[in-house]
Amino acid sequence: MRAGGRRKYTTKAILSIILASVLMIAGCGDSKSSEGSGNGSESSGKSELVVTSFGGKYDEVFKKYVVEPFEAANPGVKVTLAPYTGVAKLAQGGGEQIDVVQLDDFDLIEAGNKQLLQPLKKEAFTQWDNLYPQAFLNGSGNETYGLTNVFGSWGIAYNPDKVDKPESWNDLWAPEVQGKVALMSQWIPDILLTAKAVNATEDNMDPVWEAFKAITPSVAQYYSSFSAPESLFGTGEITMAAWFDGRAIALKEAGQSVDFVIPKEGGVLIRSGLGVLKSSKNQELAQKLIDFSLTPEAQKGFAEELFYGPTNETVELEAELQKKVVYGKESLDQLLAPDWNSLLSKREDWLTKWTEATMQ
Repeated sequence: MRAGGRRKYTTKAILSIILASVLMIAGCGDSKSSEGSGNGSESSGKSELVVTSFGGKYDEVFKKYVVEPFEAANPGVKVTLAPYTGVAKLAQGGGEQIDVVQLDDFDLIEAGNKQLLQPLKKEAFTQWDNLYPQAFLNGSGNETYGLTNVFGSWGIAYNPDKVDKPESWNDLWAPEVQGKVALMSQWIPDILLTAKAVNATEDNMDPVWEAFKAITPSVAQYYSSFSAPESLFGTGEITMAAWFDGRAIALKEAGQSVDFVIPKEGGVLIRSGLGVLKSSKNQELAQKLIDFSLTPEAQKGFAEELFYGPTNETVELEAELQKKVVYGKESLDQLLAPDWNSLLSKREDWLTKWTEATMQ
């Protein structure tokens, strides 16, 4: 051992150490850059997509038929579901970490018109030409901001053991169901169907507000949660409700005495879909996931487990299931697809007048 425990290095050895250190630092830099690039490329092996969702049973089905098979088909890609995020929060910068949003049709269109979403182009989607016309959620400039992955209908759910099958939207006002009716709070589809039932027009909605004044004493609950009628039917508090077909049929399949009907005035087409935030750094991969959600396999899964209809024309369902969901052109033609680009400008005023009419 040398005195003082020191080693003497040759010039050649020192250069070797410096070179090794430089290479190690460069290697670490490349690894870090690859991991954090967020460019959506599968070759990096570390891409993550953040997708907002609706929660509950919907998330379970979305994971089963979209997330898990998409990850399996794209090794190295991780899809993370995030809580529902509304337009107001997105507009305030709340979507910084989000790539794909799942929203109702009116919210997707509003977000698109606010320039929060990336316009979608046919070239990026293998399923584009297979979609029904009603599946395209276009903004005021006719840009497509969202693609619908499930169809539903808004009509009347009822207890067949307690009341006759409703024929008209006006049956919600019938004396036989007084005090046993549930309506959605501040819900444009209810307003639209009431307008049809009382022959109101967008230029003269006064008959609608009068109709809500008349029915309010008979309403057991103006509910704000889409799941609320489940317990209200279960406890017998209501015998009739304005509601989704999918939730009503799911309750019926679970053994409760509930059925669903589209009134003679028609129903309202309920659509939820997916859009890509402009701020996403994973644009290509985000569109790929949306396309995957539109495949026949994914769409069939949603119909079988959630009783929501497919938006892809090529999906084939069992004959019995076809009767329970929105399926095919004939079924779609019974339903009003709201012109949200026109209605969004009226929404605030309508909801204010609805609130005034239903205050007791």
